[in-house]
Amino acid sequence: MSRQRFIWKAVDLNGKILHGVWMGERISEVQARLRKDGYFPVWVRSTLNWETLFSSKVNFKWSSFARRLSTLLEAGIPLLQALDLMTSHERKLTLEQEQWNRVKNRVETGSDLSEALACLNPSPNSFMLSMIKAGEYTGTVGKALSEVADELDQEYEYRQKIKSALAYPMLLFCAVILVVYILSVWVLPMYEKLFLSVGGAELPFLTKVIFASSQKLPLFLWSLVGLVSGGLLILKFTNQDRWRIRVGNLVGRSPFIGKLYHYRDFVQFSRMLGRLLSAGIPLLEALRLTAGMLRSPEMLELTNQLVLNVRQGKRMAPLLRASKIFPKEGAEMIGVAEEAGQLDQMLQYVTQMFRRELESQLDGLTRMIGPALILLLAGLIGLVAGGVMLPVFDLSSHL
Repeated sequence: MSRQRFIWKAVDLNGKILHGVWMGERISEVQARLRKDGYFPVWVRSTLNWETLFSSKVNFKWSSFARRLSTLLEAGIPLLQALDLMTSHERKLTLEQEQWNRVKNRVETGSDLSEALACLNPSPNSFMLSMIKAGEYTGTVGKALSEVADELDQEYEYRQKIKSALAYPMLLFCAVILVVYILSVWVLPMYEKLFLSVGGAELPFLTKVIFASSQKLPLFLWSLVGLVSGGLLILKFTNQDRWRIRVGNLVGRSPFIGKLYHYRDFVQFSRMLGRLLSAGIPLLEALRLTAGMLRSPEMLELTNQLVLNVRQGKRMAPLLRASKIFPKEGAEMIGVAEEAGQLDQMLQYVTQMFRRELESQLDGLTRMIGPALILLLAGLIGLVAGGVMLPVFDLSSHL
């Protein structure tokens, strides 16, 4: 097998998030090297695999796999027979059939299901692998897979809900860009030639500005599209921690989407931590795994501090209360749960509370963006119409 580039994300013993790019023949080789160096791999991906660009679709595929396998296992079918049934009914591409056969062969030779799945490309995320591993320890792999499927389904549905809520504002935004482009390329140049051919009176200042802008605007729009697309690809496929942190800080401080950005991580933190604790994974390891799934630099730093506190035998609530970003109500609920020894159950209620707040913020943002874009579009068309009509009025006054 030829060597290729793999990008990886891992957590060290102190809970610090690390990224890197290593050469290797397969994902399992990179994962083994990370564990040997004392890191806990969150994910490892091949840079040649374009499917990783669409992570929600990948999660949905793993959800379907976990749901089918959990149904077979909970029906009393042995693991090897269940895998054999799944591979025999697989109607996907040949490459996927080969991957599932490889999983079945590894399980037949004595490997655990979690170890066999870790060798796939793309492999499941650390949450799914850890849940399966916990199920293997307790003999409840079927139940663990069912919980994984529930979690991935909820995440997929929630992402789809957010996309649906943002669809109308994005449509209006695209309409604004399209109108600007059409005016700049076809409409305004036609009027400019008409006015120049008439000659005589000097064009008004507003008209000159509009015509000058229309000449440079198409190049600016295409350059902006290329710059944004290139930046997204670089952030997706390269190890640019510094730029990721800068972008995260910028988004987190923005007046409109900053709160949404943080609440997305609050939901992820409480939901993942609660799921992992319910599966029997120790708090320290659950915090490390949860840290690998967060995006906000501030929330990452807070989670890393929680890892250090838990290692020293301290509780989480005091640090969460002292935090400037974590909601106080959530911190108080976690503190009560730590006192009662029911942290995993309380985190489910905290997740519901954060999710309701996030949905409320999202609804408010979409209600505000829609009218704002309509006003912007109307103002833009009115400005262009005024700039075009001024020379017409001047010409008519000279007749």
